[in-house]
Amino acid sequence: MSFAENITVEALEADPYPIYAELRRSAPVAFVPAVNLWFVTRWKDVESVAKSPDIFSAVVGSSPVERSFGKPTILTTDGETHKQLRQGVDPKYRPRTVAAYAGDLVRSIAEPYLDRIAEQGAAELMADYFEPVSTLSLARSLGLADIDMPTLRRWFYGLAQGAINFENDPKRQEIADAISAEVGDAILPTLERLAHAPDDSALSHMLHDGMPEGTTRPIDFLMPSIKVILLGGMQEPGHGAGSILAGLLSHPEQLRQVLADPESFVPKAVDEGLRWVAPIGTQTRQTTRAVELGGVTIPAGAAVAALVSSASRDESRFADPNRFDINRDEGNHAAFGFGHHFCSGRFFAREQMCLAVRLLLLRFPDLSLVPGKAPVFRGWEFRAPTTLHVSLGVRHQ
Repeated sequence: MSFAENITVEALEADPYPIYAELRRSAPVAFVPAVNLWFVTRWKDVESVAKSPDIFSAVVGSSPVERSFGKPTILTTDGETHKQLRQGVDPKYRPRTVAAYAGDLVRSIAEPYLDRIAEQGAAELMADYFEPVSTLSLARSLGLADIDMPTLRRWFYGLAQGAINFENDPKRQEIADAISAEVGDAILPTLERLAHAPDDSALSHMLHDGMPEGTTRPIDFLMPSIKVILLGGMQEPGHGAGSILAGLLSHPEQLRQVLADPESFVPKAVDEGLRWVAPIGTQTRQTTRAVELGGVTIPAGAAVAALVSSASRDESRFADPNRFDINRDEGNHAAFGFGHHFCSGRFFAREQMCLAVRLLLLRFPDLSLVPGKAPVFRGWEFRAPTTLHVSLGVRHQ
């Protein structure tokens, strides 16, 4: 059996990066039976897949996202349908718009959690800070004001079970289906209200922007994409921030650089953390015809994973790519994807990560990892530390 044929889901979940490195060396485009996907691992090929919708379509015949959330979704459409969905999503998350509201929003959510951590004297930062700040920031920007953090985190973990279920595990699917139905029931009243009384929330923009006077996009048309946005928008900033901080705490000399000049080095740390561990690992496509790529022929109708996580560790682009190094100057990472499916919430996500990390380090400059509790990363489609145990050093009130 070939290397790719021996890859297991468990090995990918534990640590996909050595697997990707071997594939980049020996089989940069390879079919992986365990997940029923063609893996594309090198930067130039990943970029080519994502930027060639005529050959690699976002419309995938057997998509775990559509199986779990319904269709159409903003991830699994091209052409006019995708344009319609982006036209509603983009207004709330443009750079200038984000700059006007993100600071106050994230700070108002983060500070009570920082106060609680100060009282505790220690924290598990994924559950105690990064995930709550991420889930609540996204929900409030959408216009979901009344849904509490435990519910949002439960939604996130349940929806994720469906989105990563490439192997079609019935237990994962059962969890995802139940949460997907719950999410739909919970947010339907908000959408119905916004259809008649618009405001400046992202959900309102999705209903109204670009539509003829007196009309809205149908709720059934938007609902699958709202579930995608809830999952990705809650997951990426919180998990990305956790990986960033794990990198900094594991490299004290780089942490000192950030603490000495947060304005300059927090953004660098954020971008390097996203390169080092991509919170979302793939852009999934389907071939419209047989195509040669990376020395092999991918058949027509095949599901293809353009691995942005692997592209961001491609040795042809990044020196010593497994090393976390905030002083890199080697160009952009691939964590937000490529092409017209480039992450629509990237400005909000990046700003949120910068704010969450900066507020944390300004409040607790003596943070350190708890001895014996080093962060353990899990996941290949969604990857982050499972826990991030820290002590505060000096007790801060």
